[in-house]
Amino acid sequence: MSGKNTKSRNTIQTQLRPGLHTAAPPSGEPPGSTEAEASPDAAALKVELMTSLKEDIAEIIKKQLQETLGDSLSTIQLDLQTVKTQLANNKAATDATLAELKCTVGEVENAECSDDIAVMKATISSLTANVAKLENKCEDLESRSRRNNIRIVGVPEGPGTCDTAAVSALLKEAFALEKEPLLDRSHRTLQPKPQPNE
Repeated sequence: MSGKNTKSRNTIQTQLRPGLHTAAPPSGEPPGSTEAEASPDAAALKVELMTSLKEDIAEIIKKQLQETLGDSLSTIQLDLQTVKTQLANNKAATDATLAELKCTVGEVENAECSDDIAVMKATISSLTANVAKLENKCEDLESRSRRNNIRIVGVPEGPGTCDTAAVSALLKEAFALEKEPLLDRSHRTLQPKPQPNE
């Protein structure tokens, strides 16, 4: 009867935990050595359960983060795409403007403006020289016209003594001329009228 009980106990143990089934200890070993061999299997099972639990928790957190941040990320991606498109358009417009400005600067450098400016400078130099010449001539003419001025001192002041005819008659008489000289004008100096004794 005791042989039957041992056999049925081993069969139940095999059905419950096939991995933990161990052979009966030899008659010389103590009964505690079987438990020591079973404990590494329990530790391996514990590590396997912990790893599986960590993976499940990580998957749950990942799903929750994806659900929470999914809409925000898609909105950010759309905004970034819009900004990228705008920057590309602005860059294209800037490049076109820069090319146009380079073309304009090249045209200005090669244009006839510089030739026109050179001609204008030459004309201005010529006109400046002419103006200086004319100023000298005017000054010379003014000086020459002053040479023909006659200042007469000691003519008594009275009516009709400063008109052109009276001065011409006075000059004819003073210089013993054959005829009266032709005068453009005659006038008295701007001085106060002398006293009767002067």
